[in-house]
Amino acid sequence: MSYSRDQLLRLYSAAGRVSDPIAARVRCLGLHAVCRLRHLRRHGHVGPVVSLSPSLQSAGLPVTVCLYRGCRAGRKQQLRPIDRHSAQSSSEAVFGCLNIRSLGSKLDDLLDVRRDQLIDVLFLCETWHDHDSVALRRLRVDGFHVVDRPRPLDFDDTLATNHGGVAAVAASGVRLYQLDIGVDPASFELLCIRVVSRSLSCVVAVVYRPGFVATSTEFFTEMTDVLDRLSTFVEPVYIVGDFNVHFECPHDTATCELNDDFAAHGLRNSVTSLTHDHGGALDVVVRRSDLPAPSVDVVDVGLSDHHLLRWSVPITRESPSTSRRPVGHGRD
Repeated sequence: MSYSRDQLLRLYSAAGRVSDPIAARVRCLGLHAVCRLRHLRRHGHVGPVVSLSPSLQSAGLPVTVCLYRGCRAGRKQQLRPIDRHSAQSSSEAVFGCLNIRSLGSKLDDLLDVRRDQLIDVLFLCETWHDHDSVALRRLRVDGFHVVDRPRPLDFDDTLATNHGGVAAVAASGVRLYQLDIGVDPASFELLCIRVVSRSLSCVVAVVYRPGFVATSTEFFTEMTDVLDRLSTFVEPVYIVGDFNVHFECPHDTATCELNDDFAAHGLRNSVTSLTHDHGGALDVVVRRSDLPAPSVDVVDVGLSDHHLLRWSVPITRESPSTSRRPVGHGRD
């Protein structure tokens, strides 16, 4: 059975609930956010959750704006329309960094965020995954390039769940290569990656410093060692992740020491907003100070108590390769 656009719109009830036939139809069309609207009232969301952009509606192109399934009540996400017919090549790619606090239970919602925020590469902390993660296997099967590191076994985690782990996930057209920089810190989790597209590349170090690790000489010594090694790369270098240090407090001892260490290595933190529900600026996007300062958007996507960091980098995405065969030229 097929539906016209007007028939689909009439299937919405006055209460905003999506009926099963329309949910099935839009699922076939790939509009997954619409299919989840029927779950919202079970999670305490009230009021209309669907709206259509007037300009696109008049052109026959509805744009859905709704809450992600994992969002807490009262937090609306502004989804932007995606032109799926636009060219894939760009002078910039979009990076995102998020302390996800359990990837496995939020994978579908995270993919919605990645799509709606037009993110090419995601860097994740607190993935809570192991070496046989179903979520990461799903991503690989779906065509994403994934580089990951579960929490090292020497961490003293008293809970049954592995509450650490870092990973990087790239969409098609961007390649990831794990780097061994010759150091394995014990006071924080580290994943170093080279991000490559065509002839351009950059190096990204994903850091997760667990909150239960006390600010100690070991942490700063190991971080200085990592910064020393990263400074040897000629490519652009970014350091991202959750440091669990309050960068919003410039006179805090740990903040001062880290900022001094960054400055000594020609690095600077580009995040100027609070990144945590409780008001802390715990997450960073650190880049070499000789690089253009990226504009880092801090977006509360409602998937954890941390906010998404989103920024653009000068890297080119690969376009799908095509070939043409001459027509009308026979053999002599």
